[in-house]
Amino acid sequence: MGPPGPATRLLPPLVLALAGVARGSFSVAAWPRVAVVAFGGSVTVNCSRSACPGDNATLGLETPLPATPAAGGLRWQSFRLHNVSRWDPGPLTCSGRCGDTEANASASVLVYQLPERVELEPVAPVAVGDSRTLTCRVLGVAPLRNLTVTLRRGAETLRTESFGDAEGSASVAVSHLLTATRGDHGQHVTCHAELSLRPHGPLFARAAAPVTLSVFALPEPPQLQAPAILEAGTAATARCRIAGAFPAGDIRVTAALGPEPLNVTVAVAGDTVTASAELSPRSPGPRELSCTAAVATAARTARRQLHVYRFPAPALELSPAPAAAGSEVTVTCHAGATEPPAARLQLRDADGGVLAEGPQPRLQLRLLARRDDDGREFRCRASLAVGDSVVTKEAEARLAVLYLPEIPASGCPGNRTWVRGSREALSCLATGNPAPTVVCGRDGVAVATGEPEPVTRARAGTYLCNATNALGTRSRRVTVRVEYEPTLSEAGCPARRVWLEGQRRQLECRADGDPPPSTRCARDGGTSHGGTNHGGTRDSGTNHGDTSHGDTNHGGTHHSGTRNGGTRDSDTNHGGTHHSGTRNGGTRDSDTNHGGTNPSGTRDGGTQHGGVARGRVVTRADGGRYVCRATNRHGVAVRSVLVTVEYQPSLGERGCPERRRWLEGTPAELGCAASGNPPPRVTCAKLGDPANATDSRDPPRATRNVTRAHAGTYQCRASNAHGAAVRNVTVAVEYGPAAVTLRVLPSANVTRGGGFTVDCGAEGVPAPTYSWALPPAPNARLAADNRSVTVTGATAANRGLYTCTASNRHGRSAASVAVRVDESWLAALAALGALGAVAALALAAAGGFYLKSTACKKGEYNVRDAEGSCEAARPPRPRGDVFGIQLSPP
Repeated sequence: MGPPGPATRLLPPLVLALAGVARGSFSVAAWPRVAVVAFGGSVTVNCSRSACPGDNATLGLETPLPATPAAGGLRWQSFRLHNVSRWDPGPLTCSGRCGDTEANASASVLVYQLPERVELEPVAPVAVGDSRTLTCRVLGVAPLRNLTVTLRRGAETLRTESFGDAEGSASVAVSHLLTATRGDHGQHVTCHAELSLRPHGPLFARAAAPVTLSVFALPEPPQLQAPAILEAGTAATARCRIAGAFPAGDIRVTAALGPEPLNVTVAVAGDTVTASAELSPRSPGPRELSCTAAVATAARTARRQLHVYRFPAPALELSPAPAAAGSEVTVTCHAGATEPPAARLQLRDADGGVLAEGPQPRLQLRLLARRDDDGREFRCRASLAVGDSVVTKEAEARLAVLYLPEIPASGCPGNRTWVRGSREALSCLATGNPAPTVVCGRDGVAVATGEPEPVTRARAGTYLCNATNALGTRSRRVTVRVEYEPTLSEAGCPARRVWLEGQRRQLECRADGDPPPSTRCARDGGTSHGGTNHGGTRDSGTNHGDTSHGDTNHGGTHHSGTRNGGTRDSDTNHGGTHHSGTRNGGTRDSDTNHGGTNPSGTRDGGTQHGGVARGRVVTRADGGRYVCRATNRHGVAVRSVLVTVEYQPSLGERGCPERRRWLEGTPAELGCAASGNPPPRVTCAKLGDPANATDSRDPPRATRNVTRAHAGTYQCRASNAHGAAVRNVTVAVEYGPAAVTLRVLPSANVTRGGGFTVDCGAEGVPAPTYSWALPPAPNARLAADNRSVTVTGATAANRGLYTCTASNRHGRSAASVAVRVDESWLAALAALGALGAVAALALAAAGGFYLKSTACKKGEYNVRDAEGSCEAARPPRPRGDVFGIQLSPP
């Protein structure tokens, strides 16, 4: 027996430990409790004891198996079991004795055998939906109760099986019924066998070689697409389609035409396989076309009958070719040999009508060639029955009939309308055989008829087109009309018009264009004026609601009355006599007057040529700018027209007031603004004094200052080429008060108790009013018009300076007189010398009214009597009891 293994060497300490636990009791132990050994192999069992006093102990192993002692120690001994060849060797017993004490320990032996072979039975290809049994066999294994067998498909476990106890070595088989799906194709089936000796021994595992599943589907037979008939020497394609095939890439397709295999090209799309083969039989006769699809153990075949025939094309001949009109023509239709030999011939025209019919090989037809037969088409049709089909072939020929050229109206219209700016060709199509040559020209000069060229107005006119072939020439005239967009020129639509107020006028514009344009004029931004011209001819003279935007006179200033050369548009007056400012020989628009006299601007007996005068009566509101539009289907032309309305002068209150007031000393200027077009010339002269005439056409200028002599009546006359207007103007000259005179009645020397009156008078326009400055006294009374002061019962209070002031809106003037009241004649005489100064001082002290006298210079005042001197200084402030009073009218 060999040396103990590692487990054996560890046994004595373990036994000693167990013995120590016994605490003095004797015991025996066996290890391992279960000894695992392969069938026919060897295994070691260890027996150990606890301590024995006196070391008087024995230790042994009881077993039916051959065993020999192996390594040992003080308290343990190992035994080697050799060639374990019994599947159930029974228990092992370790026995020991210590003195009189015996002890035993039991162990068992587990004998095993690994599988000799683990194998999967092969699996034949299986159709989708069919079932197959998967079988795994495990051979020569023990103990069987420790065996587990697992069947798997890929990672999926299909079946796991364990087994009961069996004596000795055994073989087992594990099966599983599998129903195939497309997903099973290509899956690996595996079988795993596990022999587990745990916890006493290891786990042994073995696997069989995997089996790959092959799943297929061929649910439908192939669909064969091929012609039923085919002409020998020609090629066609046959297609074989297999739907629902699986796996599509594994489908094998073969095809054959009779005994001859065909080259096949396969295409796969999804689960559909399409195979194509070219058919090109060389000899006629029936053939069987077959297509076979195979996958795994399945195969399906489709068959179709193919009829191969020989059928040469027919021939069609025309004799003579070409043929002159009126000659006889033979039409021959013939065909070669066919297989099967059952062809029939038909001679047809282009419309399909049958002209002749019969079996092969020949048909003939004779006819008289006419001009209308030129280009006539004939067809030779051959028909052959092949199988259930009829095959036809045709030959065509056209009859050429020679005839003179003709130019039909459909190919060469005699009247053509072109539009300027487009591109046109003067082409003419002629018939004839041989094909004629067409040449067009005008005035002996040929023109191009091929490529379109730009259309201009110069291309309008009549052309002669000649069609010529070898048999002769035919001609046709072609008239070309060129239409073009409208134009408005100065000749047909002058940009400036001058009309005379009171005449009948219509704003006409004649436009150039084809078709004749429709012309309408309207005020720029306003409403329509006048009717419509078509092609330069006025169709009506109806006015459509014009809006007046004429000339306006503001304060004598004339606006928009522009004279354009004094010219009218294209009309003449002959022999008329005009008075009162009417224009002599003036030109009108589009009207002619012959004879007749027009006194005061009124037409008498004038003859209108061309019917009733067109248009409406012109007013000055008709002046302004108009926009005239000429329209036809090719475009629009626009032209601006300025209409000036002339009219005779007028003098109104606004521009020439009938009454004027002038102020003396200011510049004298008499102006009158008149309305009229052309702007009138205005002259004014004082009646009875033509030297004072003024002309309104001259620039304003200041004349001499106004004097009272300027007052009076003036006559103003406004005149232009169409007449004159006269207006009288009355001028009043106003001036400030002048020449104030004072008169004391009966005398300025008044005795006490007497009475007197002081009268005041002055010139002025408007008439002046009067006010007084006089000594305050209760007995002084003013007259109703303030022109005089009356004193009765004079006293000393009435003596002093009496000053009268005349006033109007242009100024005032004053004069003074001294009145003396004597107590006695001598006293009055003595005081006379000082009275004037005292009275003046008293008046100044009382704030008396001092007015500038007409005799004093600017800034001077008359502070004494009427004959006194002027002083520049203002009066001194009052002193003492000297005072004055001022009286003014209420």
